[in-house]
This record gives sequence, C-alpha cells and structure tokens, in this order.
Amino acid sequence: MHSNRHPIICDFLDYIQNVRRYSMHTYRSYAYDLDDYTAFCNDFDPSQEFIELKRTAIQAYLQHLSRQGLNAKTLARRLASIKSLYKYMLKNKLVNVNIVESIKTPKITRELPHYLSLRQAEQILTLPLGKDEKAFRERLILELFYATGIRISELVSIRFRDIRFEEGIIHVMGKGSKERVVMIGSDAQGTLRIYQKFLYDQQIAYQDNFLFPALRRKSENGHISIRTVFNIAKKYLRQVSDDEKLSPHSLRHTFATHMLNSGADLMAIKDLLGHSSLSSTQVYTHLHPEKLKKIYEKSHPHGKE
Repeated sequence: MHSNRHPIICDFLDYIQNVRRYSMHTYRSYAYDLDDYTAFCNDFDPSQEFIELKRTAIQAYLQHLSRQGLNAKTLARRLASIKSLYKYMLKNKLVNVNIVESIKTPKITRELPHYLSLRQAEQILTLPLGKDEKAFRERLILELFYATGIRISELVSIRFRDIRFEEGIIHVMGKGSKERVVMIGSDAQGTLRIYQKFLYDQQIAYQDNFLFPALRRKSENGHISIRTVFNIAKKYLRQVSDDEKLSPHSLRHTFATHMLNSGADLMAIKDLLGHSSLSSTQVYTHLHPEKLKKIYEKSHPHGKE
C-alpha cells in the first residue's frame, strides 16, 4: 500500500510524526487505518479520489468493516483516524467541509482493566532471581511499571538525564509529547542504583544514554525494544496469575487500582498516569465502589451515618 499511498495521506502522516511527535506505534496505526480506508474508497468509486467523496462513502466503509466482524472498538479507532485526517485537511484548506464531523462514533462497552492483587504484585517483584545485569534489568522493569504506572513506550524511552535520585522522580515523555513527573519509591531506587552500576562499568550510563539500552548493542543510541519488554513482563505475569489477558499495561492498571484503594485522590492518579481527561481515569472507580463509599462516608459532611 505504501507505493500507492495518496500524497495527502503521506503529508498527514508526516505531520503527526514530525510535528505532533506521535509515537511510532500510533503512526503505524494511523497509516494502516488510512491506507485501508483509501483502498476501500478506490473500490467504492474508482472515478473519484477519496477527497471528493461524500459522507456516504465513510458510512459505507464503516458498514463494510462491521460486515467483516470487526468490533465497536476497532470501528471507533478507524473512524477516529479518518476524523483526524479530515480535521487536518480542513485546517489546511484542502476541503471546505468536514464531512465526517457529524458521523457518530460507535458506542464502546468499556472493559474493566485486568490487574494484580496486592499479594500478586508483591510476589512478581521477587521473581527475577540472580545478581547479574539481566536479573536486575528485569527486576527494575517490573518495579518501575508498578511503582510509577508508566506506559511501556515511556519506560523504554527513559534516559539517564531524566532521573532525579535526590528528588525521587523521573521525567517521562507521554502521549502527544506531554512531559510529566512520576515518583520512584525506595525499593525501585535501590534496584535502579545497582542496575545503573552495571551500565557505568560498561561506560554506557552517560546522561543521553537510555536507561534500558538495546540488548544487541550495534548502536549506542538504541533502546530496548517494546516487544522485548512485553515478553519480559508477560513471562513473570504468567508465574503469578492464570489470567492470559494480563500484560505490561496491567501493571499500570495495578498501580492505579492500588493507589485508589489506599485512598489516593482521583485527580492525583490522573496526573500520575498522564491521562488527558478524568474520564480515562474514572474506569478505576468501577472496580471497588465499596472503597469509594468508605471515602465518601469519611469525607462528605452528609455522608456520616
């Protein structure tokens, strides 16, 4: 599809990659979605370019996806990609009307996040055994996920210059190039210092170097791959739970759930997770309504019996 990609799609993808600074994962998702959409448009009406088509083409595309058996979440993502493209085209005066603006996004039933119990979380942090670099690297990966709630893409992008030991914080770059601060507790700091010494001994712990360099160090500038981190986390998650839906992102959910269960403010959790809106964080309130009831009864003037 790349060789036949429409020039407008190429320009849009260049914009989200180099101006908006979206992650490579997000870039690939947009590229796949829009390539699939324009391919459908070529079959839908070969006599016109996709930019000339009416909203009926978009509706037909969504119906086409639905007939293929794609779920509402996938349909919503495809439509979101198309909407972003049309906003870009309208802003750059490539179209006069945003024909996709009035098309409603399919309603998604939000699945409650999978997470570890406190006992399982404590157990998983003890599993990477040994005193070599590999053991401390894997232990640190698990501890940072649980201690900070960061995303996998944020974890692999940490550089030494982002770490502030004296303050117990790490600066991370989140979605949409939004920087935020996450906290690291004493356990994670201890593991980090030991792991850091391995890299110092190899002279690859300079300020601009990644905390987790590529395992195959052909280049000093590369970081460990997302797939490698995923496989590391998945290996240990399987040892503490039979839930196959658990993933590195589940450790982020575990962080948020345990924070809420301990009485943390929802707005504070939102900021620590790097959510752009509170609605994304509110999913955790469905997990333990009895906990919220206790907080309400303790805090609200009319909540006391």
